[in-house]
Amino acid sequence: MLMQLIPARSRHYHVSQDAVEEFEAAILRDPRVQPAKTTLITTLAHLSGDALARLGMARPEILKAIARAASGSECSDVVAVMMGLDVTRCVPFFSPRARKTIYLFDAWPAQHDRILDFIEFWRVDHVFVSSSEAASRLGARAKSGGVHWMPEGIDPGGYRVRPYHEKDLDVLQFGRKYDAYHERVCSSLANAQRTYLYESARGTIIFPTRAEFIDGLSRARISVCFPSSLTHPERAGDIETMTVRYLQSIVSKCLVVGRAPPEMIELFGYNPVIEADMDDAAGQLHEVLDNFENYVPLIERNYASVLVKHTWDARWREMAGVLFA
Repeated sequence: MLMQLIPARSRHYHVSQDAVEEFEAAILRDPRVQPAKTTLITTLAHLSGDALARLGMARPEILKAIARAASGSECSDVVAVMMGLDVTRCVPFFSPRARKTIYLFDAWPAQHDRILDFIEFWRVDHVFVSSSEAASRLGARAKSGGVHWMPEGIDPGGYRVRPYHEKDLDVLQFGRKYDAYHERVCSSLANAQRTYLYESARGTIIFPTRAEFIDGLSRARISVCFPSSLTHPERAGDIETMTVRYLQSIVSKCLVVGRAPPEMIELFGYNPVIEADMDDAAGQLHEVLDNFENYVPLIERNYASVLVKHTWDARWREMAGVLFA
């Protein structure tokens, strides 16, 4: 039986949507998977659930009733890639007889109760989450279904690689910066006339478009990356996980400086990150930039490792090994 992928629907673009679309594209390259079939009935059912959500009336039992009414007697395997739980995506495809799978980014601690309720209510058979620690905690509490760790991946073809001599941006810290590190390096880099790009005010975007982001990342020698537990502690809590920021930097052939989550070291089999020296952060950056050629072998090793082991295609092959076993 073919598996059906429930496509993401986003009213407003966000950079995180790129990761969802990359993974969905990798899944659909598998001939055993096809986009979820839409008929007039399924479209009407989804619109009904969506309308209820807009009105604040999307109670789970109502959505399940809509799914049951629209699904008929057909039984199929369905999979959805979610950046946060989107309950309306379940309608009408999460029918009682379907085997249901979700891949969930950002399974942060504050959401665990809601995730567990979702798994139980919709009788989800397989839940894949991008954090190893989240998978362990959720798996210990889940009453039904299997919880699996599946790290984030990347599509290297969507990024640009420049020759090292063309890189004209010394240090880049994109997304929300780690203030404790930034304060230690900013003045020193400016005084040395090093080029350093960062979020100047919380919420501002360094590169307004996807094309500018790809180009800017390819220009950077050093990409500063710290886990969300440091940059977004109110959201991530105590969970350290390898986010796509690390992989985006690596496939653009940046040297990653910051802190590697333990699971990233486990995945690579070595530490792909130059661990930040918080006692002499600025001095460390100057030393690295002055001797950048010494770090090229690590950059190349990281790049080769991602191409072989950390693409979305590789992630789907591992997931498919579970789902089609």
